[in-house]
Amino acid sequence: MIRQCFLRCLLDSHSPIKLPHNVDVIVGRSKITKIKDQSCSRQQITLKADCEECSVELKSIGINPSGLDGFALERNSLYKLQHGSRVEILLNNYIHVIEFEPPPDNHNEQKQNKRKLEEDIVDSAPRKKSKTEAELIKVSTKEAGKDMWEEIDKGEVYMFTAKGVKSSSRIAAFDMDGTLIKTKSGKVHPVDVNDWQIAMPQVPQKLSDKFEEGYKIVILSNQSPIGSGRVRIDDFKKKIEGLVQKLNVPVQVYLATGKGIYRKPMTGMWKILSEKYNDDILIDMDNSFYCGDAAGRAANWAPGRKKDHSMADILLAENLGLKFYTPEQFFLGHSIANVPMSKPEFIPKEVTAEPFNEDLISDEKELLVLVGYPGSGKSFVAKLIEQKSGSRYVTVCRDVLGTWQKCASEASKLLQQGKSVIVDSTNPDTESRSRWTSIAKNLNVQCRCARMMTTKAHSLHNNKFREIMKFKHVPVNEIVFHSYKNKFVPPSLTEGFKEIIEVKFNPTFKDDEAEKTYRMYLLEK
Repeated sequence: MIRQCFLRCLLDSHSPIKLPHNVDVIVGRSKITKIKDQSCSRQQITLKADCEECSVELKSIGINPSGLDGFALERNSLYKLQHGSRVEILLNNYIHVIEFEPPPDNHNEQKQNKRKLEEDIVDSAPRKKSKTEAELIKVSTKEAGKDMWEEIDKGEVYMFTAKGVKSSSRIAAFDMDGTLIKTKSGKVHPVDVNDWQIAMPQVPQKLSDKFEEGYKIVILSNQSPIGSGRVRIDDFKKKIEGLVQKLNVPVQVYLATGKGIYRKPMTGMWKILSEKYNDDILIDMDNSFYCGDAAGRAANWAPGRKKDHSMADILLAENLGLKFYTPEQFFLGHSIANVPMSKPEFIPKEVTAEPFNEDLISDEKELLVLVGYPGSGKSFVAKLIEQKSGSRYVTVCRDVLGTWQKCASEASKLLQQGKSVIVDSTNPDTESRSRWTSIAKNLNVQCRCARMMTTKAHSLHNNKFREIMKFKHVPVNEIVFHSYKNKFVPPSLTEGFKEIIEVKFNPTFKDDEAEKTYRMYLLEK
């Protein structure tokens, strides 16, 4: 029996391409494959089938990489394929499968894998729901009669509801940039509002399938350039309307323009959706999901791929308790089981309350020097010491007085008046701390150091929490945190301190809502 080999398109957009035995076949942008994408070369890959051994030699020869089973191929390197191997003529796009007829002897197992692959990736026919499942999905009988824009919270969020949108108990939510669309220019950030194209050919069909299954299709996107004024909202509205038209499915779009509760990974956009714009239908969180490219994947998570720019999408899903997919998982069926994923340095749910350290209060008059990052809890500890000491301690704070010289002058006056003084400043290095040990020595008073053990990541979280809760503290630029880390020298007794006390962060909250916010991931990285 003579065995034949074919390259079959998973989307069946063209007839299978025959790969004759021991003949080089060039595949790329052409009328045969119906690929028009200029990123794909006319000579993108070469394939040579060995119909006796049931194997195919593949070489990527195009300017842009091709893919094999989800991984980028090195240009001009030779790869050996088997029956069922999945070839991406352009990485993550134009997926084809190698098929031998008749299949090789071990085809049964491969056939099962292929069937699962096709179901996961293409899912071209809407899945029929069982009666029980259909009853569990609640879809509004109302639908949006026209396209409509709304401005929320003075432009912190802009929302677009396309004609035909229906509220549902199940939400299929997606990030936009890097997930549903990518730039035409190939640059990381779009050069203008017209610099976009659909990220993968499978996107419109997959969204359409979910809509047919009763899901409400939602886009949640951070768009700070609108808030900063770099992009005009009127121009961006045209981009969104063009995208929804291209997707050809009713979509509700949320754009977070600021840095507060609406910006991912914070859950503000989802809260608006669930509480105000879903027709009072309770969202089934177990059967809803979120898909985005900001998943914290490390560099070379696939050959040649850069690390993800942040973790905002996966942390949003974590904050909400939603099932999460990367775009490659959802649209292409890739597995992330072996993908290296970065983890947040700070996990807010793990912070526990610590008892006040009574050793921070001395019976002797003293100068107590605090050391720690901005947002490490220094001011809170200082207030506790003042209260618990019956106001025997008084705080001098650079944020209040402006300069260390003014703080030093005020500290000297207070010590001469018989008060103990707390120095509330970052004091990262020996030089900055020597100002205070010198004052203590000159006035012949005890000098101790209280080192806040709050990490940089934890302090950044606290700083973001202050910003979100609109506390009186002025938000600190991240550059200041980097500067502190670079300057930091652990305090030592040799500097003139009688004692160095390590102080753990002790969170307190005005109410349950504040604590709930604090326990979420607030940082994007």
